[in-house]
Amino acid sequence: MFWLSLVGLGLLLLAWLRTLYNLLADVDIPPEYTLDRDDPPAPVAEEGQPAPSLSVLIPARNEAHNIETSVRSALALDWPGPLEVVVLDDRSTDGTGEILARLAAEDDRLKVFEGVELPAGWKGKPHALHRAQAHATGDWLWFVDADVTLDPQGARRLIGGTMAHGVEMASALGELVVDSFWERVVQTRIGAVIAGGNPLHEVNDPEKATALANGQCLLFSRAAYDRLGGHEAIKDSVLDDVDFAKRAKSEGEGYRLFYGPGVFKCRMYTGLGEIWEGWTKNLFPALDYSLIATAIATTLLFTLSVLPFLLLAKNIALAAAGLPYEPIFLLLEVMICTIILASDALGHKVRGYRWGHFWSFPLGMLIICALFWNSAIRITSGKGAVWKGRVVEAGRPKKPKADGEG
Repeated sequence: MFWLSLVGLGLLLLAWLRTLYNLLADVDIPPEYTLDRDDPPAPVAEEGQPAPSLSVLIPARNEAHNIETSVRSALALDWPGPLEVVVLDDRSTDGTGEILARLAAEDDRLKVFEGVELPAGWKGKPHALHRAQAHATGDWLWFVDADVTLDPQGARRLIGGTMAHGVEMASALGELVVDSFWERVVQTRIGAVIAGGNPLHEVNDPEKATALANGQCLLFSRAAYDRLGGHEAIKDSVLDDVDFAKRAKSEGEGYRLFYGPGVFKCRMYTGLGEIWEGWTKNLFPALDYSLIATAIATTLLFTLSVLPFLLLAKNIALAAAGLPYEPIFLLLEVMICTIILASDALGHKVRGYRWGHFWSFPLGMLIICALFWNSAIRITSGKGAVWKGRVVEAGRPKKPKADGEG
């Protein structure tokens, strides 16, 4: 048992040393997949040719506190070609419609349409975007969420970068805005978990199965969108972004996922309640509705991120009480926990977050493990997750494979 524990602690130490090295070397965000604020945009048209037209499409359901900022940022894009903003107001009850009507009266580039009763077999967001794109006229379709604020150069950077890579579909991981204590404790860590499990070099490799996209920011040429079957092809998906990425890989449609703080920023959730509801609808589907995958993922997360602190606390308590303990274990645990906290602080600083909450790392990771299981239990039990006043993913079985997937 002694040697087994020693080997286990040694492996944990090596794993976190590698994480710290990757952060210091910045190998997790290759520059070829980075669209930063200081980066000049790539050309969006051949020299002497007119710039393509762009449609920004936004689904809105009870987004009164976000929608004006989002729409105004889209209308303020520095885009050299024709620009329109299409908003689908999905039967909001909080004043979203009144705000949109006022904005539409100010700028005729804004088109607002009303949602309808959700047809059988459709999820709310895919259906809203399916209806929105039917009114869009752009050569490029840029689907963004209502809580997204676009950088004035964001369209140039994203579309220019997409064209430079020779593909017609792209997504970006923008700047995550966190203001409250629980956002800093949970949101930044869950973002790191998702990014760590989906390295950009693998996501962007057509030979790799790893597929990830960000529904806050999905870009298609109209031709690529139609080739992929549009939102009708993923109409029952709560993870329309990831399913589009999987579909693109299975059908040989090239796409890119960028790290794009120069494209947009987004505050996803404003507190622990919204964090709990929002991730409850997403995490179990992200693991293909698999309880086995949930058990494996949470065991790994707990072992790597929470267990070292529990072991350290145990040995400190034993030493303080004058009871027997293994000094070598205590030393290794101190080293591991120090490197974990240093990695967390450095990661926050590199991404532009406050780094002083590094001490809350094990708390955040424990909550994330609980979120995975809450998502799994609510969905498999039939209770489902609640979002925007709708029950989603209640008793959802494992998704069938998309057309073209083996």
